[in-house]
Amino acid sequence: MENIVPLLNTLEPGIVIFDKDYNIRHINRVVLILFSEFSPTQIFAQSLVELHQKPAAEKILKMIELLRSSKHPVPFSIKILSKDQQYRYLFMKLISLLSPDLHESLCCAMMYDITAFISDQTTHLLKIPVGVKNEIKLIDLKDVIFIEADNVYSRVHTSEGSFFSGLSLGVLYNRLPEKYFFRVHRSFLINLEKVEKVIKEGGTVSIKLKGSDTNLPVSRNRARIFLKKLGLR
Repeated sequence: MENIVPLLNTLEPGIVIFDKDYNIRHINRVVLILFSEFSPTQIFAQSLVELHQKPAAEKILKMIELLRSSKHPVPFSIKILSKDQQYRYLFMKLISLLSPDLHESLCCAMMYDITAFISDQTTHLLKIPVGVKNEIKLIDLKDVIFIEADNVYSRVHTSEGSFFSGLSLGVLYNRLPEKYFFRVHRSFLINLEKVEKVIKEGGTVSIKLKGSDTNLPVSRNRARIFLKKLGLR
């Protein structure tokens, strides 16, 4: 697993400051580059939510609510469709800002375009971005044991622990190489190279993975394909 904080120090983040009604108050010039399809007038005329398509807007609203309840910076990632019809991934952090009377009336969104670091420009992810306190880490695919759905997000499990990812299990399933990753259940995506034991009992199938103490279930409608992929059928 690679800590890319030193790398991000060489990149200038996009910064958006907005109020409790999501009205944008200030931006830096990087935002104009990241969202070049919008003019400065359009950016300030619309709220932070109105600038995004519905899936991204809903995700941002949920993360803002999480920020308000946690009182700590909230890291997450979103996928956006640029004006050239290419998907880009932004790693974002939401931070509450204090006024002189210590009232939290403004929020700051910092964003980094990490597309080049996690995508091979076709379909596959090369690394998985996760948030750890005030750091951003990219997890090498070989270090992933399994990935678990966490509501609309996911948790990436490695030998070093589990990490929150702002990408959903469905997005990861579609973007990870199917040669190495398999969705055994609607809630679990596994690294096939980590399969240590297949357990069959009572008509059900479960698996033991290297580096994990948890046996994961294989859904009935996926069991035949899974066993065939391992050469067991």
